Amino acid sequence: MKEKLIVLEERYRPALGALRGISGLQAAADGKQIWLRGLAAAGSPDKLTASIPVLRWYMMDQQELLFLFGAQTPVGKLPTLNWQPLMAFIPVELPVSAMPGTVKSKMALTLSRSAQVMEPHALVTGLPGWKAYAETAPGVRLAQLQFAVSAKGQVLIMGKPLPAIAGQPYWLNRQMLLPTGFDFNPPAIAALLNPEAAEPEFLMLFDSDGQWEEVPLSAFKPARRSAVRLS
Repeated sequence: MKEKLIVLEERYRPALGALRGISGLQAAADGKQIWLRGLAAAGSPDKLTASIPVLRWYMMDQQELLFLFGAQTPVGKLPTLNWQPLMAFIPVELPVSAMPGTVKSKMALTLSRSAQVMEPHALVTGLPGWKAYAETAPGVRLAQLQFAVSAKGQVLIMGKPLPAIAGQPYWLNRQMLLPTGFDFNPPAIAALLNPEAAEPEFLMLFDSDGQWEEVPLSAFKPARRSAVRLS
């Protein structure tokens, strides 16, 4: 019985966070590299792990000899490493959230400036500015919007067209909201963090520093003038 292993650079450690829910996976640090084992051996790299920025893929036999995919001759032997369950190797802490019902991750992902033009799908602004806008905006404009308010007075507004008020615009990548002008580094990490789901229950709201929060869709309200006044 052969086992599949991958090796990636330490800087891509956060990309493994999307695999924490897969039982049997183990990881170990080896200098500036990370080894991951416990993957199913059948076939070529599966759809999920194939998107990880991998340095090397191996197949390993019962003698812990390493083979490149499709090769019959070993290229090395598994080094002695301090293996940990992936859940322990990449811990997640749950501090107090800024948006209602959200969860912020300890894992810092890398976002970089992007030259790609992204259409804004959301806006984070202050509650006073949002209330002032809602008082005078035409009802037909408000009807296209929905919003969620945090305990700290931040408002996340979704819809088109977004209100022309001060704030941070975000673009939508799957179910993830990223600041406009930024993208993941590498972009393939998006597929790992948020595989497409038929009925998503939350949005992932990212800061430019890579920190993120989960915003449940149930937190959003239609942007009726009366609802904004009561916020």
